[in-house]
Formats: sequence, C-alpha cells, structure tokens
Amino acid sequence: MATPIALLAGSLLVAQDLVTPGAGLVSLPPGRVAEMLERLGDAAPEAGTLGDPWPAWDDRTSAGWGGEPAWRRWVELVRLEAEARTSLPERRAQLACLARLQGRDGDAWAHLLACESEPGVVAALLPLFSPGVPRTLLDQRGALPDGVLLSPALPPGEERRTSLRWLAGRRIERREFDVGLARCALEVSVDPDGLEVSLRHLSGGAARVRVLAPLPRGIEPGLAFADWEKLPGDAGPVEFLLDAESNEHSLWQTFHPPEARWPSPPLETLGALTRGREILLESPRGDEPELRRFAEALSELLGIEARACAAESRSVAGLEPLVLRFAPGPVGERMLVDFLGLAEAFALSAPDR
Repeated sequence: MATPIALLAGSLLVAQDLVTPGAGLVSLPPGRVAEMLERLGDAAPEAGTLGDPWPAWDDRTSAGWGGEPAWRRWVELVRLEAEARTSLPERRAQLACLARLQGRDGDAWAHLLACESEPGVVAALLPLFSPGVPRTLLDQRGALPDGVLLSPALPPGEERRTSLRWLAGRRIERREFDVGLARCALEVSVDPDGLEVSLRHLSGGAARVRVLAPLPRGIEPGLAFADWEKLPGDAGPVEFLLDAESNEHSLWQTFHPPEARWPSPPLETLGALTRGREILLESPRGDEPELRRFAEALSELLGIEARACAAESRSVAGLEPLVLRFAPGPVGERMLVDFLGLAEAFALSAPDR
C-alpha cells in the first residue's frame, strides 16, 4: 500500500499541469483554460476565422494606432459582443489576437475561453499562445519557417488581471511543433524573480528559432541570460540554434516591479458611469495621437465624454472629471494597455452575458 507521503506526492504531480490530448499537445496549469481544452479534445484548426492582422501596437501613424481605423475596429468588435446574447467566436478571436499583440495575456486567455462553442477557432488560436506563432503564420500548415520569431504567452492565471508575481509557479508548454527540419518543444515558467523560456530539440535536423520573453507591455525588464550568459540591456529577440548536439536552450528574464501604481478595481465593484462626467486622459504633452484616438474610442464605446488633454488645460465646469494621468515612457504605455483592457472588460461585463 502506498504511504501517505507517496500519495501526496502523486497528487501534486497530477495537479502540476494538464495535458490536452489534441490542440497541439499543450500542457497547462489546472484551471478553466485547461478544462476547456480537455473538453474539446482533438479539434482541427479552422482556417480563415481570425480576421485580418492588426497593425503593430507600436505603429502610432495614421495607418496604425494613431489613426481611426484600428480603434474603430476595436470599438465595433467590443460593442457587437456587448450587445449580443452570446459570444461570437470569430469576434472574440480577433480580440484575442489584439490582446496578445498588446501584451494583455490575461484578456487574451479570457477571449479564448469565449470561443469554446467553436472548437476549430480555439484550435486555430492556440498556437498564438504557445509556442507563440506570429499572427501572420497562424493559418499556415506544416512546419514553421527556419528563423521564426516566437512570442509565447504567459500561463493563464485564475483571474483576468493577474500580475506576474501572482503567476509564480505556473507554467505552459507546447510539447511538439515543427520549425524547418526540426521538431521542437517550448516551455514558459514563471518564478517570483523572473521568467524562463526553454527550448528543446526533439528530433530531425537543425533549426534556428528567435524568442521574445513574454513580459507585459510597459513592465521594465531586468537582467537577461541566454544559456546562462548575460545579455546586454534591451537585447530584443534572442536567436538559438537547435540541433541534435545543442538540444536544450534557455532564456531567463528578470523584471522590475512597477514603481507607479494606479487603481485597477475588480469589474464587479464598478458601477454605472455618471452621465455628464468627463474622462480626461491627461499627459505631459496632451497631444499624443494614440491617447486622442483612445479618448474618442472611449466616448463611443462607453457613451460618456472623454478627451485627451495636458495638465494645465483641464476644464473646471460641471462635475469633477475622472482623470487618468499618463506618465511618459514605459509607465504611460503600461497604463494605456491596462486601461484599454479594463474598458474592454467593463463593456463586455453585462449581467446577462
């Protein structure tokens, strides 16, 4: 008979991760995403269900996030979802792609969960999360090209807006995928002090793989090590050669806890917006194109006046405005992504959904 210690050890191993039999052999921590993939089983990816690629998030020109089309597309997708009785997986798939592009992995996992009624859409989206295939290659069949850039997602947490430190101890692994002539595996694991992306060569020939560590937008990176060798600051994607002789590689990335904090209340604590009360997006300049477009999108999505302004140009008439102060640099970037995700989730949180 097994000892109590042996039984406990066995139960901990079972709880460590769940392996989906299909969907690309993905290992996940226990939770709603793992349970959904277990239910869906060996669903085949459904091509052509993810919509057009979004502009790069750092493109702030009129063709990107400094212009109207990308913001209008986001508003219309969220509004249609908010007004629908049930989620449409094709809409949620586009929102999942955007959330991953913006580094909002918690929101992206929530959108993936909303696609469960269409297993083919879930299967088509899953490589975007692990091993982090570029959106432009998601509908491609066969091996990924040699030298592909992979940007894997953080493991799903218990809550949509889970911080990196709350993800400590969680991991996600793509157990098999092909790059060029090689069959590989990729794992992301999070510790209290950093995160690791590990790659393994399973079989086949040699292949080059470039990897980006999954730090959320605006989180300041710390030290980075590739195969235990320290990298220079802001090294960008790291390239590894995978073959039978050099068959294991790792990228270790530390991160700094955010110095600036701002309210991020749970959705269930947010009440209805007060009519006649402005939302002001305040920044040192007051004329950043992405903030002006975000203000326009908030006005249309939430039905309340919102505008971008500089600190000295704040209006004083009427109700006291709700002021969102955007600092310059990475902090302001992280605030923009966080508030965008909060507005999206608030709009989608109608009681009947």
